[in-house]
Amino acid sequence: MKHLLLLLSMVVGLVIVALPDSDARLFSISEAHGPSPMDAVGLLITLISYATLVFTVWQRRAKLAVYVQTKAFKAGLFLFGLGSGLIIASVANDFGHWWILGATLLLVFQVPIFFRALRG
Repeated sequence: MKHLLLLLSMVVGLVIVALPDSDARLFSISEAHGPSPMDAVGLLITLISYATLVFTVWQRRAKLAVYVQTKAFKAGLFLFGLGSGLIIASVANDFGHWWILGATLLLVFQVPIFFRALRG
């Protein structure tokens, strides 16, 4: 139940970030990107929930040890790096919607890991 609440709060935070805002930025990352105060609240909710989830998975990392040397895990690490790079490059350089592909790649890697580590 705790994990579902964390996932729900992450979604709530992301929805807050996705909502239209006044364009009053706290700072600019690029010409088209920079968090508003409302975005900052959404990001804070999302990051606290995500960090708590990652910490819980880290505590249960022994459950994942059997997967570390598999080709799927190594391919997943590559996808994780590629996804992270796409998000950073897309936001910092205004590369349109490439961040969506990056976020999808991160999910492809993380969802199975979270599922295996957190299931009963």
